[in-house]
Amino acid sequence: MSSYKSILLTTLAAAALTSAQTNPDAQGACSTTTGGSNACGPNGSEEWLNTGLKDANGWNPPFLDINSLTHIDLETYYQGVGKSCEQYDAAFRASGTKYGIDPAILAFIAMQESSCNADAGGSTPGLMQCDPGNCQNGQSSCQYPVQDNTDCGANVLKQALDATGGNAVHALGSYNGWFTADDWASSQNDGKGLTEDYPCGKGRNYGDPQNLNYLHETLNGWFQGKDMYGDDADLDGSYTCTGSCSGNDLC
Repeated sequence: MSSYKSILLTTLAAAALTSAQTNPDAQGACSTTTGGSNACGPNGSEEWLNTGLKDANGWNPPFLDINSLTHIDLETYYQGVGKSCEQYDAAFRASGTKYGIDPAILAFIAMQESSCNADAGGSTPGLMQCDPGNCQNGQSSCQYPVQDNTDCGANVLKQALDATGGNAVHALGSYNGWFTADDWASSQNDGKGLTEDYPCGKGRNYGDPQNLNYLHETLNGWFQGKDMYGDDADLDGSYTCTGSCSGNDLC
């Protein structure tokens, strides 16, 4: 068992904090998630999470330990906005045990990625919207069975955590295609990390645009039990992110 897996599995209970607590390691954190130009939440401000997006060298993610994240517990999540995810609880728990990832985090990502819809399509289909190139089942697709898809998502996140010393900000960003100047994808942006103008600029040549609100939506939205695609959409960050590029929209 890897050191990260051992640490993660022994700290799941400690990590299941309530959304009333702010993460002491997160800069610009606020106890109640707010949106707009000064968006913030228990896991930090959007400006802090997106450090470097407006700079010459691009995204330079701050460090938040995967075990220190503030989030509601899984039962509370299932009773609220995550109700549609509960049917996949066994898959989240099995993948969490296999890869040493808190199953609650997998459930939050599933809501962010597909609204917990295992039938979601697109270039990265399935519950976790995991790129088929990362499938662990030896097949060209792992949308079904659902367990294969949650395994794929958990493995991608685990690899990112191992590569970044357990940095949840870097790992979660990379799940949406974010990259730093030291990551391989920087070659697609002239050696720079992700910048504001990349998703709807050079990034058009490399697939779907990155969502520049992704870290805020995930860490300060779904992790806190907020319905970021519904009643709590006004808590979104400062970017216009619709999953596509039109006009001068920054996504």
